[in-house]
Amino acid sequence: MVRDREKIMKYNYEVIKEEVARLARVDTFPELKGKTILITGANGLIGGFLADFLCYLNDVCGYKINLLLTSYSPVGKATRVSHLTCRPDVTYFSWDCSLPFEENEIKDVDIIVFSSGYGQPSKFLENKIKTTMINIIGVRSLIDHFRRKQKSKIKFLFLSTSEVYGSPDEYPTTEEFSGRLDMSNNRACYIVSKLAGEVLCKEYNDSSEVEAKSARVALTYGPGTSRADTRVLQEFVFKAAHDRKIKMFDEGRSIRNYLYITDCCEILLKILLRGTRNVYNVGGDTEEVSIHNLSEKIADNFKVPVEKGSNNSSATSNAPNKVGLSMNRFRDEFPSYGPNIVNLETGIKQTLRWYNLHD
Repeated sequence: MVRDREKIMKYNYEVIKEEVARLARVDTFPELKGKTILITGANGLIGGFLADFLCYLNDVCGYKINLLLTSYSPVGKATRVSHLTCRPDVTYFSWDCSLPFEENEIKDVDIIVFSSGYGQPSKFLENKIKTTMINIIGVRSLIDHFRRKQKSKIKFLFLSTSEVYGSPDEYPTTEEFSGRLDMSNNRACYIVSKLAGEVLCKEYNDSSEVEAKSARVALTYGPGTSRADTRVLQEFVFKAAHDRKIKMFDEGRSIRNYLYITDCCEILLKILLRGTRNVYNVGGDTEEVSIHNLSEKIADNFKVPVEKGSNNSSATSNAPNKVGLSMNRFRDEFPSYGPNIVNLETGIKQTLRWYNLHD
């Protein structure tokens, strides 16, 4: 099915242009002017959107940002940012961040956003050792490479995950919840390594060279998602488009709170540039939805039926029943956040436009 998507689907970058302009109307982040910024995982949803936004600031606001982009993909296969790699203000290079960082031609940076690592289970479970090393070797070697070279303090943002909470007792879940770790969970490689990355950030943050923060991101979606992404929302989209029905694995009782990409990046940049805490939740908190209701919202766009599956399905057995993060810490620090949040209906339509599946 993914191969079929590769042949059929073309991306609509006009939607990305609309969304970076939407974010700029909320905040242009003047702290970014003249900075050298490195984004890892730039071929992914969040890294790619941040790259587009920073290039927009250069083009429209004259920010003169020097942008360094890297991902595992060689330049010819970095499809998400292929339109940026020939720009004079962008340098792209391939790096397997499960291995030490050795790009000696880069002399210094002001800001690093570490968005490496697959967010979709089908990807991070393919090679569990590699998944683990990305968030440990990658973080440590990258920070060590630069902190010893330069005099200015590096701002470092590590994209962690809400999965560090396991199956929490509290909902919505606050940053103070210590988590319920189950080492028998097949996702443990991803969860434990993200926690290790957070610990590294905390320890480096105590040094004089690094200001490191961790963002526990949950359920971000929207334009920029790869056509090969097999997470639930994307799977429903392609089932509706190509199968002309959505057949679910189970009854869809699990609860989720999705966060649109534009809102996610607004939160991340505010945390990175202005946040005062070490760890923040980054998730939706305005529109709770069951997986079944999500399938119906997507099906309505295609006028196709939804078929429920068995409630005993093994395909979803390790997924949390409820994923919802408390955003009180962020909202208390940034009380102006909220009026421009993109609702799920609009976000789905923009995602379909990105895939050229909607007018």
